[in-house]
Amino acid sequence: MVKWLWLPATAIAVPLAFACCNGDRGVPTSPSRITTSTINTDDFDAGVSDGPPALDAAGLCGNELHNTGYRGPNLYFVLDRSGSMATAEPPNDKSRYDIVRSALLDLTRKLGPLINVGAALFPTGDLETNSCHAGSEVFPVTQGDPVSAVDGPTVSALAYSTWVTPKGGTPTAATLQKITPGLLALTGRTVVLLATDGAPNCNANASCSAADCTTNIDGQCQAGVNCCAPDQPSGPEMCIDRLATVAAIGALHDAGVDVYIIGIPGSAVYENVLNDMAVAGGTAQAGSTQYYRVDDLTQLGEVFAAIAANAIVCEFTLSEPPTDPTMTNVYLDQGLIAYDPVNGWTWEGTDKIVLHGDACQQLKTGGATTVQVVTGCPTQYPP
Repeated sequence: MVKWLWLPATAIAVPLAFACCNGDRGVPTSPSRITTSTINTDDFDAGVSDGPPALDAAGLCGNELHNTGYRGPNLYFVLDRSGSMATAEPPNDKSRYDIVRSALLDLTRKLGPLINVGAALFPTGDLETNSCHAGSEVFPVTQGDPVSAVDGPTVSALAYSTWVTPKGGTPTAATLQKITPGLLALTGRTVVLLATDGAPNCNANASCSAADCTTNIDGQCQAGVNCCAPDQPSGPEMCIDRLATVAAIGALHDAGVDVYIIGIPGSAVYENVLNDMAVAGGTAQAGSTQYYRVDDLTQLGEVFAAIAANAIVCEFTLSEPPTDPTMTNVYLDQGLIAYDPVNGWTWEGTDKIVLHGDACQQLKTGGATTVQVVTGCPTQYPP
């Protein structure tokens, strides 16, 4: 009897089928430690684009499919689009905002269905009348597209939703408070990546000395004057909004959402408050600079990728594990990997499969975006 079990629409497409064998039924294809194959090969018809293998797929010993229950992490980007984000940066003189947005889109293209991605911008709304209007979600958390040379609906919609002109202040705390209920309602693991080129401000109830006034710190105020005093044009809204922002981030972390703080060029003078934000978010790095400081924006994509890799897990719990675990093999995309606790995979208990070493790294970095746990032929070991 043929059984087809599909993953939920919000989960990664991880089809599982009986083992792929060569012309001799019951004899698997030649294994290798890590094999990165093209999507369509003569050895294995994985049906990556159209779901599970067809009933007549070449080389299959059978077609019973099992559900891993895997769901990719929710990577939620909170992006500063304040006026200073319009500053052009080398080497291509693109605006800071455009570079951050491009890095987000590139990561989403690369990791595809391994992740679910969402985004909020700050500030948003009518910035002509209120430059400190709280930001908001512009793209709800959505599973990434199957990896392709052409942008799929997720990348296309994300690109459109984040296509804005930098403008306004930096209402970080108000934005985080606004989006927190939606973040806490998400299913699965959620991490927030907050990218900014400055310090949080826009709190009309704040008060500060010139030392904590962003207008003064940015060199836009007359010497000896506190431009954040109530009678000054900048007013209290341009004070560093440290307490409210740290509290908003801490509330997310306490609820199980880690918050990564990425400071891009322009933010270095605000290291102290960005460090406090990183500590509150549960993601502080060792050393004096505890947030993710990115002075060279050509390296921003690597920072995003490292954070994403940390969020992607290499464990898969089978809802219907095989009765004979010695007849199981694992494929990344269409490449067979060996049973190996160093660079392959192993069982943990009777229903969990764990990837190790090179195999896990290949998944975390987007070198493979489809996992198949295949039952029906003898488990393959390293040669």
